[in-house]
Amino acid sequence: MTDLLLQRTQHVSQTALRKGALQPLSTVIETVCEAPFQFQLRILSSLKEKENHRRIKQAEDHSTNPFKPYDPQLYVCDIGPDHICLINKFNVIENHLLLVTREFEPQTNLLNPSDFKAALMGLKEIDGLVFYNGGREAGASQPHKHLQLIPIGPAELPLAVQLSGFSDRPDSNPALPFHQAGVQLPLNLHRDADAGALWLHNHYLALLNHLHLSYTTKQTTMAYNLLLCREWLMLVPRHAESFASVSFNALAFCGCLLVITRLQSDTLKSAGIANALLSVTEPLNQKPESKSWNSNKKNKNRLKAVSKTSDSA
Repeated sequence: MTDLLLQRTQHVSQTALRKGALQPLSTVIETVCEAPFQFQLRILSSLKEKENHRRIKQAEDHSTNPFKPYDPQLYVCDIGPDHICLINKFNVIENHLLLVTREFEPQTNLLNPSDFKAALMGLKEIDGLVFYNGGREAGASQPHKHLQLIPIGPAELPLAVQLSGFSDRPDSNPALPFHQAGVQLPLNLHRDADAGALWLHNHYLALLNHLHLSYTTKQTTMAYNLLLCREWLMLVPRHAESFASVSFNALAFCGCLLVITRLQSDTLKSAGIANALLSVTEPLNQKPESKSWNSNKKNKNRLKAVSKTSDSA
């Protein structure tokens, strides 16, 4: 791998798009402000509705493993000894990369130092965001273990201000409107992939323990999302994959959400996006924390009513 990962990604993307191997989803972007939070909704374009729905159906097909064998037209490079780097075939964000294990491992497996090494090798060359959907309730779309990397830096994320509030010890961040825990990274950790991978793996396990996310020697037994950039690492516990039929993956917790229709967008905005994110992360066995965006009883009842109405539609 050279120092030109992004340029290589762009070249492979352009060629794959021209040959039909890359099939991006067309979206319209809407910015939603729920003071003090800002969110970015990507709504599938109605102008390419049939094409988008066909591609979504293909992306959700689990009858074959798209990573073994992988489409050589989507191959970018090897990234570390145990991973390959592929273009996301059905991308919403341009130059969206997948860091896939060479050999099959379940997506529910614990992340290991090799996974973090691949992530840091990507972040060394692209100041972006790595994320991981750990389990079905966390929005995992494929059972073969893979991390993902998008070329959007932490300062460009909709929740950038709140996400910058982690400390140098594993803990929750009270500025964020959902259950999570994270830690600030040491300066320039990404420059030494081997040492950095061990540091990240140790703090990843500490965050799992902090959130009471149980695991065995190989697998987690509870779903979660992981987000990682050059500045911080965050884990988000999940007990539900969706709210009001809108699925959330890891990107929702940096403020970027994908919805299929305008109706789904209106439903989320009516319930409050911050409330929806809290609802899929709050533990089932304890009452929600008293937070300013979810403390009003009338607001809670509205959230429940919207969810029930949408799920029965």
